Amino acid sequence: MNAIYVIGGAFIGLLAGEMGRSPLLGLLAGLGIGVLFARLNTLRDRVATLAARLDALQRRRRLTPPTATGAETDTPPDEHPPEIEPDAAFDAPAPAADLPQPAPGETRERIATGTPLVARPTPLDHAVRAARRWLTTGNVPVKVGVLVSFFGVSFLLKYAIDRNLLNVPIEIRLLAVAAAGGVMAAIGWRLRRRRRAYALSLQGGGLGILFLTVYAALRIWQLIPAPAAFALLAGLAVATAVLAVAQNARTLAMFGIAGGFSAPLLASTGQGSHIVLFGYYLVLNAAILGIAWHRAWRGLNLLGFAFTFVIAIFWGYRYFRPELFASTEPFLVLHFLLYQAVVVLYALRRPPDEPDLVDGTLVFGTPVVAFGLQSAMLSDTAYGLAISAALLGVFYALCAAGLRRNRERLPVLLGEAYLALAVAFGTVAIPLAFDARWTSAAWALEGAALVWVGVRQHRLLATAAGVALVFLAGLFFIEAGWRHDAGLPVLNGNVLGGLMVSLAGLFCARQLPRLEAPGNWRPAFHLGALGLLAWGIAWWLGSGAFEILDRVPAAAHLPVLVLFVAASAAASAAFGRWRQWRALRSASALCLPLLALLALAAWVDEAHFLYGIGWAAWPLAWAVQVYLLRDMDAREAQLATPWHPGSLLLLTAMVSIEVYWQVARFASSDWAAMAAVVVIGKAALAVWAAARRHAWPVTAHEDVYRAASLGLAGLHVLAMTWLTLVRPGDPAPLDYLPVLNPFGLGTIFAVFTGAVAVRVTHRVAHLRDDPLARVLAGAAFLMTSAAIVRALHHYTGVAWRFDALFASDLVQMALSIYWGLLGFAGMVLGARRGLRAVWFAGAACMALVLVKLFLVDLGNSGTVERIVSFIGTGVLLLIVGYFAPVPPRASDAAEQSG
Repeated sequence: MNAIYVIGGAFIGLLAGEMGRSPLLGLLAGLGIGVLFARLNTLRDRVATLAARLDALQRRRRLTPPTATGAETDTPPDEHPPEIEPDAAFDAPAPAADLPQPAPGETRERIATGTPLVARPTPLDHAVRAARRWLTTGNVPVKVGVLVSFFGVSFLLKYAIDRNLLNVPIEIRLLAVAAAGGVMAAIGWRLRRRRRAYALSLQGGGLGILFLTVYAALRIWQLIPAPAAFALLAGLAVATAVLAVAQNARTLAMFGIAGGFSAPLLASTGQGSHIVLFGYYLVLNAAILGIAWHRAWRGLNLLGFAFTFVIAIFWGYRYFRPELFASTEPFLVLHFLLYQAVVVLYALRRPPDEPDLVDGTLVFGTPVVAFGLQSAMLSDTAYGLAISAALLGVFYALCAAGLRRNRERLPVLLGEAYLALAVAFGTVAIPLAFDARWTSAAWALEGAALVWVGVRQHRLLATAAGVALVFLAGLFFIEAGWRHDAGLPVLNGNVLGGLMVSLAGLFCARQLPRLEAPGNWRPAFHLGALGLLAWGIAWWLGSGAFEILDRVPAAAHLPVLVLFVAASAAASAAFGRWRQWRALRSASALCLPLLALLALAAWVDEAHFLYGIGWAAWPLAWAVQVYLLRDMDAREAQLATPWHPGSLLLLTAMVSIEVYWQVARFASSDWAAMAAVVVIGKAALAVWAAARRHAWPVTAHEDVYRAASLGLAGLHVLAMTWLTLVRPGDPAPLDYLPVLNPFGLGTIFAVFTGAVAVRVTHRVAHLRDDPLARVLAGAAFLMTSAAIVRALHHYTGVAWRFDALFASDLVQMALSIYWGLLGFAGMVLGARRGLRAVWFAGAACMALVLVKLFLVDLGNSGTVERIVSFIGTGVLLLIVGYFAPVPPRASDAAEQSG
């Protein structure tokens, strides 16, 4: 067997090298590949033998009765059981060399449980098994001999023609070759009952030589007229079909058809009529149709399909010109119709135990390849491809209707496939009427159809091919690029092409998890389903976004994008819930990050959110987001926990920015800044109010909302503190009043919000010494101090600059008095109520005043303001010392009372 691999590899390499004018290199490469296959075959045999022995050992152990614990045996303790000879211990025959082997992890599991080692075959196993069966069954030498003889005769003819080595008239030479082929076929027919395999191989080789001879006589030497040549070729095709059907010999049919299709390739000189070529192929495909009338030989159908359309694609790439359309189009249509008939006949001849058997490759491959060739031929026309797609849609709709009437005889799946193709080509015809791009749309639909059929028929290869086509469709669409302002809005090739790629990806993502794949394939298909879902969503959003940017005026870009994103997310959640598609339903969570990106884009463009139709777009988008949050809570999604506070923070930020823009239209920027910061505090208060009323969504996620509200409150206090320190608090269009000014009101609200936050933390955490209270006290100290300085700025005209304010004696005096009064009040209150923390806070204020007096005020002690500062502070300290001594510790107080 290994010799066959080496010889076959050498022969194929030599043949490839001869065609590439490098026979030695081809021979060496073929030998190397053959040796690798031989080595692989040896290793597979060894693994299969070991697996069989392991199975037998497990069976032997299960059949051996267990020995009771503690029972005496006849075997002495020092004797060991005899070793089992691997080659003689078991009578079971070794398994076939192509037995699929399990993975190492599965082997260990089956050894532990005593289960026989059986693994599912992979597609590579099927291919290797088919090749081995062909090389090891029947008469292998005659198969190889016929192949070698066939190619040898072809090369001999070409060599003799090129070098004019034969002086015998060409008619005699052709007749001799034809006679040899006829003799081979006749001998094979005579031996059909005694040595079937040998006879069928001879018949196939002989008929192939006859095909080659007739074609050479017609094309190369023009010895016979075209009608006579086609009559002979038709007769040979009919003879091949009759012999194959009569003997139920698929191999014979494939030999003869392969020889017939190879004849133009082997005898070609690069010149000749394409009408003769495609007419000849039409005769061969008619023979395949005749065979399909009697036998369901899928391999023969695929062989003819591959030969026909691969050669057609090659010829079209090299030789087609628009003026040849009239003589080429009829052949394309006839071949298309012929293979549609083959599909129907194959379905009619299906086995009774496979009622849904359909040749998915021909069902979907034929229209895709034919439509691709049609596209190449009609590339210079305006509406030719659109008309072709419409005609195909009508054709498949009529076929689906006809199959529906005969659903007792034909599989229901075939009618469904034709109906899907009718809808697909009818849909493709719309954008093609405005845009001639077809590749991505056709491939996307083809991929979706392949996945659908592959899942229905549990075929991994077809399913994987469909998934690959869907991804390739998107890549081809990207390569084609977006054509600006092409066709009608929405109803154009850009949008509908991208929509087809998107829907194909989503359809495949929905179908893929339904495939009953082996265990080792399931992770790959699960990952593929997620990738297809992401692919479909990306194409949906991308196509819509590009169309909006292309068609909508620039001023309305963002609001329309917001509406599109919100509508897409709502549709995703609703459709996912309706169809119980959890993955698509979960994908609606993308709405929040997309809204955040659009909001960021609007903020960067210095545009407010409610401009244009934004007054309707953004409220609708947030209504959709609330609906999505409820949906996430209903299905207990893991993202619900971060998405709730995330929505709160984003909404707060957007409302704050919008309030700033709206207030700045009729008031100063300080009023606008204060209003924007107040929104942050109001959001925190709204959360606490909802918590008191036990309202959704706070009650559903109480912990995260509490944390978010405390963060908002802290941000509110810090932002207000910063504003009071850096801004002068312009009250325009109003006059400045000590409290009724932007930052006066803002300070009061910030202190109130902070106090509520402290109360919330005390109620939840039961804290006595809350750090948040200290932060709030410090912020209140800074804001009130800034309020005093700001009042002096507005009433005395001191410039709002640090150097001017620092140099102002009036400002320094006011701060000293205010800080001293704060210290005095804190120390008195702390002493009266025994609050050491409050007393020390007051003492800190007094210490701050003292430090300022000696470091700042002492420099200008001659001024009235400095004198007032010193005297006032001294008086306050004296009063404090008398009325408010430091409160004792709790332990000291207890000792004194005891």
